[in-house]
Amino acid sequence: MELLKMKDTIIYLIRHAETVDENGIRNTNEDSQMINEKEILSVHGEEQSRRLSENIELNNIDVIWSSIYTRAKATAKYIANVNNLPINLDSNLSERKLGNLKELGEFMKDKNTRDPSQEQLLDRKFKTSDGESAEDTKQRMTKFFDRILKEYEGKKIAVVSHRRFNKIFLVKLV
Repeated sequence: MELLKMKDTIIYLIRHAETVDENGIRNTNEDSQMINEKEILSVHGEEQSRRLSENIELNNIDVIWSSIYTRAKATAKYIANVNNLPINLDSNLSERKLGNLKELGEFMKDKNTRDPSQEQLLDRKFKTSDGESAEDTKQRMTKFFDRILKEYEGKKIAVVSHRRFNKIFLVKLV
């Protein structure tokens, strides 16, 4: 959880809790993006979320925003319950789209190639086919935060999103 304060507005930037490690057989016609969006929290992740909601800092939140991904909403539900608030959803908070995982897997077979996540640290415009660059994600993120900072000035805002999204946001601040 990271804390950002602007003009008495407090944003709690929260990464979703631990997800289930799904290494079993996947007999589905869903594309990798749909599978990624549906990942659920592990039992430990549910416990992490419950404990997080007990954090005194997250009491008396004015508004909760979450990514549309299942794991983010599942993390946010505990904070929402403690504060008796609805969870607002925004697709701009979604994880960076990696693109077609089969294609990405083929790309990664070449041992001379760099990891796409590392590549994005070097080149913010780099992306795989059907994926998003760090720059694309930054534009989505900026649109979201510009809007909520105006709309909820002076409020305490919980934002539940994803590691890569949060990392790009924090790098933007530096």
